[in-house]
Order: sequence, then C-alpha cells, then structure tokens
Amino acid sequence: MKKSLKIGIVLNYKSAEKKKDELLSINSKKMKWLSLADDPKYNELVVRKKKANSEKVGKYVPADVAIGLYIEYHYPNIEVDYIQPDEISTARFKENTIVFIIIYDLLEAFHLADKLKFKKFKAALKNSNNVYPPYKYQKFINNKCNYYKYLDNKGIPVAPTHCVSKEKLFKKSPNNYVNKLLSKIKSNKWESVIAKPVYGQESKDFSKFLANPDGLECQKKKMLKYFRRNIPKYKSIVIQEYIKGFDKNNPEIRTYYINGKYMYSIVTTSTKVESPIQEGGKYKIPQKTWNYAKKLSMRTMKALPKFNMCGNHKNPILTRIDIGTGLQGVPHEMFINEVEFVPSLYVEDQKNPVIEKIAESLKDVGEIYHRCKLPIKVKF
Repeated sequence: MKKSLKIGIVLNYKSAEKKKDELLSINSKKMKWLSLADDPKYNELVVRKKKANSEKVGKYVPADVAIGLYIEYHYPNIEVDYIQPDEISTARFKENTIVFIIIYDLLEAFHLADKLKFKKFKAALKNSNNVYPPYKYQKFINNKCNYYKYLDNKGIPVAPTHCVSKEKLFKKSPNNYVNKLLSKIKSNKWESVIAKPVYGQESKDFSKFLANPDGLECQKKKMLKYFRRNIPKYKSIVIQEYIKGFDKNNPEIRTYYINGKYMYSIVTTSTKVESPIQEGGKYKIPQKTWNYAKKLSMRTMKALPKFNMCGNHKNPILTRIDIGTGLQGVPHEMFINEVEFVPSLYVEDQKNPVIEKIAESLKDVGEIYHRCKLPIKVKF
C-alpha cells in the first residue's frame, strides 16, 4: 500500500523512560495496538523489565512509541519514522512530511546528550520548517524567564520573579551583583527566595535561600557559590519568592490540554499524586477553588502563542499548565508555576484516553500540514 504521508516522532532514550517508569505493557488489553511491538522489527523500541511483584520480564514501550504504534495500527496508509536521539539530523527530519516532538526536546537533550548531539538537535530544529511544535515556540516555553514575563504582561498571576543571566552576573563582579540582588529582594519584601535554572529539569540545581531573624543577608555566601557553580552551565537562573509549603504539602494542580481543549488534571504534593474528586479521584478540592483553578488554566491556555496551521489547529497538540498554590495577594492564592509542551502524562494515575487523543491529533495535524504545505510558524 502506498503511504499517504510520513510522520516522524523524535524518541527519548529508552534508559531515561525506564528510569521514569512511564511505560506501557505491550500486552495491554485496553491498548490492543501495542501488540504491534511484538514484531521483531520493533525490538530496538521495546523496553524489557521485570513485572511488578514478579521475577518475569515483561515487554513495554514508552508513550512516544505507543503513540506511533497507534497511528500505524489504525492508519496503515501512514508511515511512522521512529527517530532515535542519536539519529537526529536536519536531513532525517526532511525525509518526513512532518516531525513531532513529544517527549525528547532540547531540555531533555541538554541533560541526557553530549554537547555535540545537543547542538545537532538544535540545528535540526532551527533549520526544519516541518517540526511541530516549531522551534520558536519550543524556545519560548523552555525559557521560564520569557514566558513568566509574557504571562505577567497578560495579567496572569505568576510567582514574583527575577532572572539572573551570565551577562548580568559578570558585568562588574558577582559580589556586587549579589549585593544589589539582595537589596532588590529586600525592597520587594520577599522574605526568602528559591533559585531554579532555565533549562532546569525536575529538582536539578534547585536551591532554597531562607532568611534568618536578621534577614536574607545570611545567605550571601551560599548564593554566590550557587551562581558561580550554575551560571556557567545554564543560560540564566530564575529567582522567585519562596512560598511557604509549596515544596511540601501545598498542592500543585497540573492541568492538561489537547489542541487547546481541557482534558484532565493531576494534583501533586510532596507525597501524593492523585486526580481531584471533581474528576473521580480522591484529592479533595473545594468546588470554588476548583472552579477558579480551571478558569485560570483556561485563561492561560488562551493567552499562549498560536500557530499558523490551517483549520482549527492553532494550539499545540499537548500543553500542561501547572498551577501552584499559597501565593499571598492573588485570588485563591493561585499562580502559574510552569507551562510545558512535553510533560509527563501520569498515564497510570488517570483514566483518560490521552495516548489515543494525542495520536489522533498527530494524524490530523500531519494531514493538514501535508495538504496546506505552510511552514509551521508561531504567532505571539
């Protein structure tokens, strides 16, 4: 059968997905298409690990592979090109009608690949008009300093933020810069602060600077040491007001959107990962608080940049908007903590057919791009 289009999916390293344990059994009764992976031609895509509470070894695939298998199973006229991280190149991207970034993006590459492979991936993204989401959007979302400022200008609450760049830190002297930073923090009436790097991942190089009764000046040496260690590694560092309890028991509501439409939420604390009671889960959220949280996330989704795709596909296929809690002075003490386009899906913690919906969207966007043949661009 002649294939109508070729869809490229950039895969993450299997070892990284195995470590995160975000895997789907190819023997799943609900996802019958995963049985395709039993074919020896998919051996390189399959992860083998012991089953839970058993010595038997099972066969699993990550979400990015599962999405591709769904497309192949249901749409035999579409060819799927599974692009391993070490196979990324501009030439390989151009062999496909369209290339999708689902899990492995520049942020993952920054932490998992060497500098040469990172640069090669970045060049492929910049030099390919058929990548979805487009490089300009990826660059925007991967830089917390950019989108915090963007959302703040749209009137959407974010944590009070200050960004420290390499240029700012070393323009005169790190010591003088930190003195000025501490003065600014004091004038902003921030009692304590946190630091997290742009291109940071999970809790890597995250740090807290907590004031003692005499103020935050006690943290000057620690802050200087932190900047000197991390600024050379990252583009810049985000300094935010420390919100008591946010890193412990305060809930964070992670809201998911497919094509700009709300799909589900996962609530996390330092000890829990649950669905809210409003969506059949166990985590109790007052109804008024829940209503506001959804309203805030929808406002944010609406405010984010759009694409120039034909039809109704103006939003990214997948978006996760994380709502933090505990910020004084804003409605319901809620603020936007992060926005992601390649988020963890918590497949095991919710009942929505998220893999299926993402796969269908990839198919739809691929057909639209093939039909319209417009370079994919982002509109701010």
